[in-house]
Amino acid sequence: MPSCPHCQADYEQGQRYCQVCGSYLLHPETGDTFCPQCGIRVSKRQEFCHECDAPLKGEAAAKGEAAAAPAAAPEEQPTPAAAPPPAAPAPGMQPWMVGLLIAGGIIILVLLIMLFSRGDKPAPPAPPPKAAVPATPSAPGAPSATAPAPAPQAQPANVKEQILAVLSKMREARLNKDIALLMSCYSASFPDLEDKRTEALKAWENYDYSNMVFTIDSLQPLDADNANAKVTWYVDLKSRSTGELISATQTFQVRFVKELGQWRIRSLEETE
Repeated sequence: MPSCPHCQADYEQGQRYCQVCGSYLLHPETGDTFCPQCGIRVSKRQEFCHECDAPLKGEAAAKGEAAAAPAAAPEEQPTPAAAPPPAAPAPGMQPWMVGLLIAGGIIILVLLIMLFSRGDKPAPPAPPPKAAVPATPSAPGAPSATAPAPAPQAQPANVKEQILAVLSKMREARLNKDIALLMSCYSASFPDLEDKRTEALKAWENYDYSNMVFTIDSLQPLDADNANAKVTWYVDLKSRSTGELISATQTFQVRFVKELGQWRIRSLEETE
C-alpha cells in the first residue's frame, strides 16, 4: 500500500488527498507549503488552492512561520552619577560676597550675548526679478523653444500579471461554463476557432469541472505584442452520466498575442 511522501500515512491507490496532512497525492510536491486560507498543502507554483480556490498570488504562503524573535531587552543604562554637592564657600568668605560674584557673572554673560547678537549682519535683500524676455517668433512649422516637454508615457503592466489574468479568466469560464467569457480569451486569428467553441460545449455536456489549477512553468516575452509560455493545468472532472471522478494533468505550449491592448491566446499545442 503506498504511503504519503510527507507524513508517511498509508492511503488507497487512486486517492487524491492524504486524510492526515491533506497533501495532494496525485501530484506530490516537496517542501512544507500551505494555503493561507484553509491550511492544505499546495505547490509553490500554484496560483489557486485546489481545496478552497483561494488565490495564492504566484507563490503559496508557508504555514507555521517562525515566530518573530523576541525583541532584545534594552541594555541597562548606567546610572548617572549623582551631581556633587555645591562647594562650600571658602573659609572667611561672607555669603553676601558669594551672591555678588554670581550676579557679576550673570551681568557679564548678558553683555556678551548682546554683543554677539548685534554683530550679526542682516541678510542682503533678494535681487529684483528679471524682466521676461519676449520669445523670438519661430519659423512656421518649427517647434517652439518654450513648448513643454511631452508627458512620459505610462509603463505597461507586467507581462506575467497580464498573462495570469487571461488564464484566470479562462479558469473561471470553464468552471462556470461561460462560453462567451471563454472565447474572449482566444485571438480572432486562432486556428479552428469555431472548433474550439464546439469542443468546449460538448465537454460541458458530458462533464462538470469541480476544480482547476494552473501553473506557468516558463514565460518568454518575444516583443511588446508577443510572448510564449508553458502552462500546466491540473483538472478534476466529474462524469455527468456515471458520476465518476477523473483527475487529469495537461501541459501546453501557448503563444500569446496582444490585440487592442488585451493579451489573448494565438495558438496552443499540448506537450508531454
